[in-house]
Amino acid sequence: RGHLSVALDPNFSSNNYVYIVYTMKTTPARNVVVRYTAAGDVAQAGSAMTLQELSTFSTSTHHCGSTLRFGPDGKLYIGAADNSNGANAQSLSNLLGKILRINTDGSIPGDNPFYATNTGVFRSIWALGFRNPFTFEFQRGTGRLFINDVGSSKYEEINQGLAGGNYGWPTTEGP
Repeated sequence: RGHLSVALDPNFSSNNYVYIVYTMKTTPARNVVVRYTAAGDVAQAGSAMTLQELSTFSTSTHHCGSTLRFGPDGKLYIGAADNSNGANAQSLSNLLGKILRINTDGSIPGDNPFYATNTGVFRSIWALGFRNPFTFEFQRGTGRLFINDVGSSKYEEINQGLAGGNYGWPTTEGP
């Protein structure tokens, strides 16, 4: 928990947007994605814009990570760990254990795979079934998404990310 990831907007040179995901000191705790406008090497006063609050955490302090990356489509992708609760990873009414996808203003793209069948913030779910996808990256040149997912007792995974994909946690780990 704490400051987890930072990403610069693809148009940073013209808009100075910086995106941060961190754990809010609330009870219960949760991760939040906030956009700031940079003014030199600091955030411009009053520029914080909350884009998305993730689902609240249980009392477990394990698997609370999040990561931010921009895809080749210009959308912001958010990796969200399951908070040591495998049921979170399979629920379409919980943002944990997922890869989420939002626009740079916090709105949700209408072409997200669960947009038409879900409601509210849960439309931001892009892929599900992860234990702790706290690192991932888009391959240069191809745009393919590779997601690193922390295993439980046998396997660490590197998965190719696909829109609407279900990566099986907690039922499946590894091959």
